[in-house]
Amino acid sequence: MKRYILFFAAGVAFFLTGCDSEDSVELAKEQSVQQFEAVGIENMENDALFAAEAASANMLLVQLSEAAINRGVSPEVKNFAQRSENTHRQMNNELQEVASQTNIVLPQTLGKADQETYNDLMEKEGISFDVEFIRIMREQHKDLLRRYDDMAENGNSMEIKQFASRQLPLLRQHEEATERLEEKID
Repeated sequence: MKRYILFFAAGVAFFLTGCDSEDSVELAKEQSVQQFEAVGIENMENDALFAAEAASANMLLVQLSEAAINRGVSPEVKNFAQRSENTHRQMNNELQEVASQTNIVLPQTLGKADQETYNDLMEKEGISFDVEFIRIMREQHKDLLRRYDDMAENGNSMEIKQFASRQLPLLRQHEEATERLEEKID
């Protein structure tokens, strides 16, 4: 019995240290997976992680856009930021609807990596803020396109697959817009 208790305690300690308990994305993913497994649904880790990362990324892009509207120098950056804020707010609203239909838990705050990205941008001012904003937005959209495309093809939940597929044209438009803006500002 003692061995079992020690083994169990070691397993719990490993799990707790293996998971970054301060990362809202990881916590949301784990809660989703636990809920799915509790009702006998397996292999939802990737869908749950995608939804949590997408929610955090959309929150990040909304917050970055709000910052660019207020702190940006270039009118082009401010205009793009306004469009981006609206688009990513809508995407997050739609994701919340899908999550409620599928019992996926979404983070309510930025994930750790997204928070660091936001903090890094907020250290910039003037034209360096604009340049960094566009660089971050281009990288974020490139990464989101890859992830959404993968989920549209390989997701397990039909609702998540359809959500990802519907967002691809908007993400492509934003990636192209960031590339054009980056050329203008550089």
